[in-house]
Amino acid sequence: MSRSVIVIGGGVIGVACAWSLRQAGCDVVVVEGGELAGGASHGNAGWLTPSLATPLAAPGILRTGLRSALDPRGALVIRPTLDAAWLRWLWRFKRAASAEQFSAGIAALLGLTRRTLAQLDAYRSAGVEFEMHADGIIAVARSREAFAWFDATFAELDRHGFEGDLVHMTGDEARAAEPALGDAVGAATRLTIDCHVDPVSLVRGLAAQAGEIREHAPVTAIAATASGWRVRAGADSLAAEHVVVATGTAAPALLMPFGVDLLIVGAKGYSVTAKGTGTQPSSALYLCEPKLGLSALDAGLRIAGMFELGGNDAAIDPARVRQLVDDTLPFLRDWRPAPGWEATAWVGFRPATPDSLPVIGEVPGAAGLYVAAGHGMLGVTLAPATGLAIAEMIAGGAVPEWAAPFALEQRGQAPLFHRSACGARGADRAKPPRGRRAAARRR
Repeated sequence: MSRSVIVIGGGVIGVACAWSLRQAGCDVVVVEGGELAGGASHGNAGWLTPSLATPLAAPGILRTGLRSALDPRGALVIRPTLDAAWLRWLWRFKRAASAEQFSAGIAALLGLTRRTLAQLDAYRSAGVEFEMHADGIIAVARSREAFAWFDATFAELDRHGFEGDLVHMTGDEARAAEPALGDAVGAATRLTIDCHVDPVSLVRGLAAQAGEIREHAPVTAIAATASGWRVRAGADSLAAEHVVVATGTAAPALLMPFGVDLLIVGAKGYSVTAKGTGTQPSSALYLCEPKLGLSALDAGLRIAGMFELGGNDAAIDPARVRQLVDDTLPFLRDWRPAPGWEATAWVGFRPATPDSLPVIGEVPGAAGLYVAAGHGMLGVTLAPATGLAIAEMIAGGAVPEWAAPFALEQRGQAPLFHRSACGARGADRAKPPRGRRAAARRR
C-alpha cells in the first residue's frame, strides 16, 4: 500500500525528496509558497561538487570572517548583530570550527556525496530532463600558493577515502585545457569528478516526475491528526501520512511548534548570468583569490559568489554586482559581458547551519514529520542524496547509516537543536496516537 507524503518546499531539496519518494511508490504532493526554484535554487552556480563539499566552519574561519567584515569587498563577510538567535548561531559556529569537528563534518558529508553522482545518473536514466555539463571544474589562481587551503582540505578528504582526484596544471596547461582563460592564471587544478547543471532546469525536470505540484500555496500551519498530518497550504487543507519540511531558511518557523529549535540563518549570495563577446569558458571555473564560481550555461556565463552572514536585507547592492564581473575579467582572455548584463543580477539566501551540515530526519516526538533543510552552499550537491535518504526513511522505515549524522538527535548532541520544556510538551501533544503507522514502522 502506497504512503502519502506532503513535501513543503519547491526548491532543489524539496523536489529531490519528492522524486525519490515517487520512485519508492509514495503518493506525493509538493507545496511551494512561491514558484518552483524561486528561492536559493534559482540563481546559484548549479555545481555538484563532491571535491568541495566541506564545512565552512573550518579552523581559523571565524577570525578570517571577522577580519573580512571590515572589507566591503570581502567574499566571506560575517556581520555580528545583537539578535539573540544570530548570536547563538555565531557561538555554535565558533565551536564547530575546530579541527576535530571539521574532520567529522567532512566524513559525514562524504557519506552523502558518494551517492550524489549515482543519483544524478538515476535521474537521467529515468528520463528527467535538465541541462548538465559533465566536464569537471577547473580551479584557477594567480599562483600555486592560493591552493594551500584546498590542498589541505583535499588531504582530509583523501584520508576519509574520497574517490575523486586532482590534476594540477601550470598556467599554460590550464589555458590549453580552457582557451577562455587569460594570462593572469598562473596555476590551476582540475576537479575530475565534479559537474554542473542549470539548477532551475534540474528543479523543473525533477518536478515533472515528482507528483502533484502546488505553487503559490504558502504553508501557514502543520497539525497532527489521528491518521497522520494536515497542512494548511494557501486556501487548501491537505492531509497525508507524512510531511517533509524542505523550506530552507523558513524551516525553523514551521518546526518551532514541535519543540525544534533549528539554528538556520540566511547567507546572502549574488550572481549574474550574462551573454557576452569573446571566448566564453566551456568549463566551470573556480577563481581562488576572489572566491567566485563560474558556470558555463546555455543561458550564458553565470558568475556566483559571496557569503554574507548576519544580515537579512534582500536588496541588490549594485557595487557587489559590479564586483562579480570586475573580479572575474582579469582571469579571462577576452570575454566581456554584453550591454545590459546588470539586469540579470540575482540575490538569494542560502540556509546555513552553524556546523555547515544539513539537518535530515524525523522530528523527535512528532512521528511522521520530517525535515530536510540547512544545506548552505551545497544544496545542489547534496540534494540527490538527501532525497534518497528521506525516501529510505519514509518508504523503507529505517534511517540509512550514511544519513545518521544529520538526524535531529545527533545534531542535539552537537548541539544544534534543543527542546525546551514547553516545546517538548507541545511536540508531545502534536504526536499522533500510536497505531497502524507506528506498528508498520516497527515492522
